[in-house]
Amino acid sequence: MKQILIMIAAVVLQGCGKQVPAQQAKVQDAKPTTQPPVAEIKQPPAIPKAELTEAKLTPGMIAAKKAHEAGNYLEAARFCSMELAAEEAKPAPSWVQLSYLYNELGRALDNAGLYNKALEHHQKSLAIVLKQLGPEHPIASFNYNNIGLVHHNKDEYDKALENYQKALEIDVKRLGPEHPGVATSYINIGSVHHVKGDYDKALENFQRALGMKLKQLGLEHPDVARSYWWIGVALKEKNDISKAKEFIGKSHTIFLKKLGPNHPDTKNAKAELDALKE
Repeated sequence: MKQILIMIAAVVLQGCGKQVPAQQAKVQDAKPTTQPPVAEIKQPPAIPKAELTEAKLTPGMIAAKKAHEAGNYLEAARFCSMELAAEEAKPAPSWVQLSYLYNELGRALDNAGLYNKALEHHQKSLAIVLKQLGPEHPIASFNYNNIGLVHHNKDEYDKALENYQKALEIDVKRLGPEHPGVATSYINIGSVHHVKGDYDKALENFQRALGMKLKQLGLEHPDVARSYWWIGVALKEKNDISKAKEFIGKSHTIFLKKLGPNHPDTKNAKAELDALKE
């Protein structure tokens, strides 16, 4: 039977999620858009293999993944629900499978716009993780991030920020203050301040993330370009058009070189840059 790491499955926007193409084996940052910024995806933390907790990838889970990739979120939720019901009916359900399936169902419901139901299932997943792995395990960080993203989608920004902060605290303690996963937490927090209109705090978090990404990834990595983009759109909101052009221009240059002219990130950065020039 194929297996999949629950720590990866726990990240929002993968599997039964919607924000980026589903790749269960690798979690990536959310891609820039010309729409108002939303939270980024966390990178999976580096955990010794002995700590990895695996959930069996069943045919139903594979079907849910395929439905997600096609953008059929209610269909993905249906497959997740069927798998969850089957697991719950067992004499001795696996907590690993239950936590995974609650999380996957929560993501599917979130992406289908059924936010209250999504929160219900994410909170069940978190409760299992807290009981089995403790409050400082990286998977708990992912659960808090998932919950934060649902609140973010509901425009409940204070609750989103509260959960992003919990995820950040776990990440800093487990991974250290300079880990790329921590940088993404700062992007998430900054995105809340951005939509709340507190652009100074948003910039503070975006710039902190940029410093980490430059140190870890180098000058021309696409994730560095994404941080430039976040900073640029925040500067645009502050009407600092000159600097906004500078940062979005940097992001476009990197995307063009590393991803090519037809990549969505490149196109979006160019569109934003062209709008600033009008």
